[in-house]
Amino acid sequence: MEEIHYLIPEKLKIIQNNDFFKFGTDSVLLSDFVDIRGGERVLDLGCGSGVIPLLLAYKKNPSRVIGLEIQADLVEMSRRSVEMNGLKEKIEIREGDLKEIGNYIRNDSFDIVVSNPPYMPVNAGKITNNRRKAIARHEITVNLDDVVKSAAFVLINNGSFFMVHRSWRMSEVFTSLRKYNLEPKKLRLVQSRYNKSPDMFLIKAIKGANGGLNVEPVLIVYEGDSIEYTEEVKKIYGEI
Repeated sequence: MEEIHYLIPEKLKIIQNNDFFKFGTDSVLLSDFVDIRGGERVLDLGCGSGVIPLLLAYKKNPSRVIGLEIQADLVEMSRRSVEMNGLKEKIEIREGDLKEIGNYIRNDSFDIVVSNPPYMPVNAGKITNNRRKAIARHEITVNLDDVVKSAAFVLINNGSFFMVHRSWRMSEVFTSLRKYNLEPKKLRLVQSRYNKSPDMFLIKAIKGANGGLNVEPVLIVYEGDSIEYTEEVKKIYGEI
């Protein structure tokens, strides 16, 4: 069943469906982590319901955001979210398999690429019987290396790639980035609470850059043992 949720209270809306994987805090945090100087072209690999294109187009002033998504039903739903928010001039959602990126996107054509990819290898964790959700959680149609390779293909030299992933796969991420000439330049660990270890991280890599990694302060999601967001996360969500 479809529902309409606010991404930014009273300002930005998105259509969600219980049959599909719903966006989480990770996509919102990634959108905030992305640096856009203004007027840059952005590609979201595996855009799902369109949450990242919507947030970037509304908050960051890109010239254009393209979302690429393999599931036709999600493409149709995200296009309606774009239209509902009056952002058709800023956002285009395309249907396609990022492993065949050259069929949809020219090489060396984007300033920024963003991705919130499936976190789990197919041999890790239980795979849900709901294939639509399974594709978002597990590397069924695309794996980490596919995502990074595609990002490198479409980025201009010195273009930026932003991604969110699980901390336990950080070494794999760094290896894959450097394999495709994407140098990690900015890292921020994310942990749910002050007394927990980071379980997620945000990474920025630059195509063709020299070495040198800036590690930012850890981002804490919840206050104490409560379910209330920290002040920083509330600001990211537009609640304060």
